[in-house]
Amino acid sequence: MTRPLQDESRRQDHRRENGTGGGVEIKTAALKEVAPAQAARLSFQPKDLVWQLNLDQIEAQSGRILSKVTGLASAAGTSTQPFDTGNVLYSKLRPYLNKVVCPDSPGIATTELVPLRPHPKKLDRQYLTYYLRSPEFVTWISNEVAGAKMPRVTMKVFWDHEIPLPPLAEQKRIAAILDAADALRTKRREALAQLDALLQSTFLTLFDDPVSNPMGWEMAAMGSQLKVIGGYAFKSEDFQETGSPVIRISNLNKDSIDLDGCARIPKAKIGKGEKFRIIAGDTLIAMSGATTGKLGLVPDDLNDEWYLNQRVGAFRIPDISRIDREYLRALLASPFYQRHVLNLAGGAAQPNISGKQLESAEIPLPPLPLQQKFAAIVESVERQKTTQRAHLAELDALFAALQHRAFRGEL
Repeated sequence: MTRPLQDESRRQDHRRENGTGGGVEIKTAALKEVAPAQAARLSFQPKDLVWQLNLDQIEAQSGRILSKVTGLASAAGTSTQPFDTGNVLYSKLRPYLNKVVCPDSPGIATTELVPLRPHPKKLDRQYLTYYLRSPEFVTWISNEVAGAKMPRVTMKVFWDHEIPLPPLAEQKRIAAILDAADALRTKRREALAQLDALLQSTFLTLFDDPVSNPMGWEMAAMGSQLKVIGGYAFKSEDFQETGSPVIRISNLNKDSIDLDGCARIPKAKIGKGEKFRIIAGDTLIAMSGATTGKLGLVPDDLNDEWYLNQRVGAFRIPDISRIDREYLRALLASPFYQRHVLNLAGGAAQPNISGKQLESAEIPLPPLPLQQKFAAIVESVERQKTTQRAHLAELDALFAALQHRAFRGEL
């Protein structure tokens, strides 16, 4: 049976001092015994609106739900399974991304998420969640995968893995400590979200609804002001562990591009894809799937060779005398325009939008000085966000240290 610690020196990590210099070994149990795979026994009607959870809706490393997407149960597809609040959902694909969810309501999930069901009298659900997210476990399980291009956990090894299992009351105490530390991180994230909300409010004050355009700004087809570039269908068999990043929908993040788990392609395999190279300052957009309209901002100091994958588009500004980039990004991110994009895509459960549809969409063009005023406010807020991110990074480091101690019996 595979243990998380393979020799006596590492087994000592499961011991805690008892105050007299001795050590009390913490009991362990195989995951398959205390948290077997068991989906929820739920039955949804075809017309029921149900939470439909896919991997791209889960934030890497934190397990936070980025967008809670609901849709008709009939549109969920066959490669899905129901879950409820008794489950812990573990992503077996690319385990280094650390996507573990402790759901707060029932729904339907992709089969890439394993529905663990911890035994309520043996294993606390929150304790299990934190354990699976712990740096030590993630490092260990990331080496227990099969497949180079789409690495997945070797499930026999996963189920045989033994989790430290102190008494249930102790598990709950540990989970409560980690909950408190995690709450501090949540407050920092909320502060960042409030700064984002401030920018949205400022945008509305200066420009109002960009779709109905009550201020009567000049309107122009997006294609007349911007270059809208589609992605390229790179062959998945050409992807390797090293090479140039190929940006897919899962890599889009409104503040940046997340390269965790990014597909990479060697120079010799780029071929016609060279025409789809991303440049500094581009704004990327998801063009299909449940997250159609999702944005990703390419940094201004980009000096690497990144490429657009299919289903991802890029907005590029050829004439900065007509439209400011920060105004454009805020316009595209506004809830009004996001709804407009979904309407263009047809509003289906799995929408798709084409470059031609985006080019034909009309956008307001307020006076450039007003756009630049907004850009200056964005710059000021971004400085504050940088400070908040630094504080969040410190809390993340503290939280990781607490996790490390918790499962060594040192809390």
